[in-house]
Amino acid sequence: MNKGIRMRLMSGTAAVFAAAALVLTASPANATSASTSVGIPGGNKISVNAWHCGFYVSACDWKASTKMSGTNPRKAKWIQNRAELQAHGVSVSLTISKNPEATLTMKSRSLGEVRWKNTNANISDTYGQMRPGGATTYVSTKSCGSAKVTNSINISEKCAYAGAA
Repeated sequence: MNKGIRMRLMSGTAAVFAAAALVLTASPANATSASTSVGIPGGNKISVNAWHCGFYVSACDWKASTKMSGTNPRKAKWIQNRAELQAHGVSVSLTISKNPEATLTMKSRSLGEVRWKNTNANISDTYGQMRPGGATTYVSTKSCGSAKVTNSINISEKCAYAGAA
């Protein structure tokens, strides 16, 4: 084989491996999640959870929830989850799908907020799919929850962040 052809083949192969390495290192290899919880009077607990895929090619599933556990009372007057979904990088964009009950507000091309307030329930969970575009290096999910448990017990917003620091 001609030395020039061999050198071009080796250069082309090296370029393919370099591009593959860039794609694989731009996305985390495992799912990313976070959780926080707070105890409330009566023995119940409110937990806020955030989760999204760690590896994606063109789309990334996400979930966020606010859940009350315990029996005193079994259900809150209302419980809310607010999820912020964001693409990070240079010149990035993001499209988001969500469950039908929730509302979606795009705060910018790379940041969307999904919100759902559930009444007479113990959970408010949202989910969907992010489709990052542009030069996205990673995505993040920030899940924030609040609740009105009884007329006298209100839980202010608590958040959990899943994504690179």
